[in-house]
Amino acid sequence: MSESESRFEALKRYVGFTATDELELAALQGPAAAGVESLLDEFYEEIDRHESARAVFTDPEVQRPRLRGTLVQWVAALLKGPYDADYAERVEAIGHAHVRVSLPQQYMLTAMNIVRRWLNDLCFETHGDDLARVRRALKAVDRILDIELATMLGTYRDDLVSRMQRQERLATIGELSAGIHHELKNPLAAIGASAFTLSERRAVRADPRANEMLGTIQSNVDKSTEIIGDLLSFTRLKEPVVAATPADQLVDRAAARVRMPRGYRLTIDLDPELPPVRADAAQIEQVLVNLLENAVEACGSRGRIRVLGRRMNGSVQLSVHDNGEGIEAVELRRVFEPLFSTRPDGVGLGLSLSRHLVHANTGEIALTSERGEGTTATVTLPL
Repeated sequence: MSESESRFEALKRYVGFTATDELELAALQGPAAAGVESLLDEFYEEIDRHESARAVFTDPEVQRPRLRGTLVQWVAALLKGPYDADYAERVEAIGHAHVRVSLPQQYMLTAMNIVRRWLNDLCFETHGDDLARVRRALKAVDRILDIELATMLGTYRDDLVSRMQRQERLATIGELSAGIHHELKNPLAAIGASAFTLSERRAVRADPRANEMLGTIQSNVDKSTEIIGDLLSFTRLKEPVVAATPADQLVDRAAARVRMPRGYRLTIDLDPELPPVRADAAQIEQVLVNLLENAVEACGSRGRIRVLGRRMNGSVQLSVHDNGEGIEAVELRRVFEPLFSTRPDGVGLGLSLSRHLVHANTGEIALTSERGEGTTATVTLPL
């Protein structure tokens, strides 16, 4: 049994949800389907009363009709069931969607109260003077809505815990990187200067083996300096300067910054009608550079990398796909953790930094991968 299913079953036991409740809810399906438009009207009237609730819709003409359809489906599932693991996952998915669009909890609570009042009225309208049946129906409605409300509030709690844990890790990395920078900056500079001085000597220049060793030293000094710089960048992120930015320009500039090895092929496939996104151009460009560099490193001798850009329901999705070996499922769950890397020589900051930047720009980033089928990184940005 999954964790979400276990929590859902515990909630059912806690509120006393039984088979009788399922029957009472099923009896409301027909009347609910016939009168659901009145619920939708009341729901949108409440949204329109609050500016911050309206602000959740970045593309109202597209999103509001879609949400109406989603609400109709939700009410139908609420009354129909079955109240199993799939049901629990759907409810959690709704809660995570609320978190993703930063819907304040009070509006979610208000919406739930509107639904509760509407269903309570429906119980009286359906069963008339049969007060015993009305009481049973009211109890069933209260129990299933209490379960849904607790589940959705749980997603807010999980998000808060996750953000607190990330902040703690960031603080730890910040302290660590500051100490590393302080302790290693001067020694690394001294090593680099010494290697350069030695390389200027005539005897060293005449010795290929010595030149090779000095090149290795300088290469490792540069790599160490870059790692320290990445650590500092990770903990000193600036607030994004958000503006309307052409998505195709972001992709083109990022691609120009990434060196493609000989034998590699990069394909850019962007919708010609792709609208501008609201984001910090420099930050999102850096994200795309990170994703492209990861794709290059994941491929073999003949890499095939594709960048795809499409408009998706009030947002723009930019995807970077590679034909590398892919990532194991157990590793895929950890790829956004700071200091976790699937490569032996990796530092594990690129994807974590990318997620931090995307979230700062109110976007989303996700990785999908299958062993032997490559990896796809998708960035979703608001319009």
